[in-house]
Amino acid sequence: MHLRRLAMCLLLPLGLALAAVAARAAGADIGGRVIVAPDAAPWRAVGRLNVAGFRIRRHCTATLVAPDLALTARHCVGGFNGEAWVAPELVHFLPGYSRGGYLEHHQAIGYVPIGNEAVLVRLDGRVGIQPVPIAEAGTAPGTALFEAGYSRDKGQVLTVDPACRFLGWSDDGLWHHDCEAIGGDSGAPILIDTGAGLAVAAIHIGRRGGVGLAEPLDPDRLRRHARR
Repeated sequence: MHLRRLAMCLLLPLGLALAAVAARAAGADIGGRVIVAPDAAPWRAVGRLNVAGFRIRRHCTATLVAPDLALTARHCVGGFNGEAWVAPELVHFLPGYSRGGYLEHHQAIGYVPIGNEAVLVRLDGRVGIQPVPIAEAGTAPGTALFEAGYSRDKGQVLTVDPACRFLGWSDDGLWHHDCEAIGGDSGAPILIDTGAGLAVAAIHIGRRGGVGLAEPLDPDRLRRHARR
């Protein structure tokens, strides 16, 4: 493990620090990330979002936040050729995906924008997996973060950066972070420790000037849709 990452792990609450160090001991260290077990909580609620059609084939990351709602980035399901959205039948959510296997398979039936980039994918049925809790607003710069995604270089497995940080705000209201997120991580959950476990506070949407960008979530707006 990189010394800087080890130091950051040790600054986490003891339980999460031990979990982060143990995860690294159990899996391959990939540039600050570690492969996690796809059926372990809360990672089993994170899935690969596949978009596949006649002229479209790509993937992103999505997170189950309600039994029939997966959270991702709008540009993952944004349309082509002037269309507002990719046809829902081309979008598939595979929670717990790993090397071709997955815990469940659900198709999109619609989209609910809840931010400039944050969007909920409404699924064709209820997923039998515990959703990831939603963090309250008010995360401060310096907070320890966890980022989980199906990165382009390791798209067949879920990798987690268990020791990154919220660096500060951009002028357009986005988070700067130093999580190891690349292509395929779009829509990936940015999680914080709430004291009762991990909860999603933002989604990764890209990079700018070598720094990660995430859109913070509006928890009240998200919960209103999750209760419907």
